[in-house]
Amino acid sequence: MRRLCASALLAALVLAVSACAKAPAPPASSPSRGKALFVANCSQCHGATGTEGGIGPSLRGERARKGEAAAIAWIEDPQPPMPKLFPGTLGEKDVADVAAYVESL
Repeated sequence: MRRLCASALLAALVLAVSACAKAPAPPASSPSRGKALFVANCSQCHGATGTEGGIGPSLRGERARKGEAAAIAWIEDPQPPMPKLFPGTLGEKDVADVAAYVESL
């Protein structure tokens, strides 16, 4: 009985480890794709390159103020007057790409 339980536990562990090993890695963020999304969705307030400002602040040096994870969190759940574009206009990958672009400024 003990051998059977140990074998079943080992089999379950092997299955769990193999399932984790096969999980695809999230795609890398693309600042160049983020720039195109930024121009289409954010430039009206932050300027064509994000560094001019206007209605919204300049995003130059944003990396020093926020890491990429914080930038993603802000884009996903912004404070007014910034519009909420996620989920909807922007998907999860879009948000990551825009954040990568903003972090590059």
